[in-house]
Amino acid sequence: MMTTSQIIWIVVIAVAALVLIGLVVGSMRKKSLADNHARADQLRHKADASAAGLPDTSARAERAEAEAEHKRLEAQRAEDQAAAARIEAEQERARHEDQIRAADRLDPKVDHKSTDYSPEVADPSGPPRRTTDGDIDGDTDGGIHRA
Repeated sequence: MMTTSQIIWIVVIAVAALVLIGLVVGSMRKKSLADNHARADQLRHKADASAAGLPDTSARAERAEAEAEHKRLEAQRAEDQAAAARIEAEQERARHEDQIRAADRLDPKVDHKSTDYSPEVADPSGPPRRTTDGDIDGDTDGGIHRA
């Protein structure tokens, strides 16, 4: 059987062990907090060092955005010019067709009242068209070309 003094010594040793364990755990926690604080300071210094390049990066981004906007405006102007040129070309083709229709109304060789009538509009890049009698269209001197 254990004596009272043995029980007291066991309790004292157990309490001392718990106090020692508590001190070790507290010391480790304090060390961990200090390490975390040191790492946080290092990260802040690193972030501050890289922040020096932020104005340059921001300025490059703003320049790139301005250039992109400028190119969008140029592209829009080019589209507008192309659309205007297409409209002008269509108007010129319509005027040309009107002239051909007027000529066909005057020409006794052309039946402009026929249901299948369609003005033969010359392709400016192609050869001149010939009428039904073999003459070159618009040629009034029997095929003789004068320079």
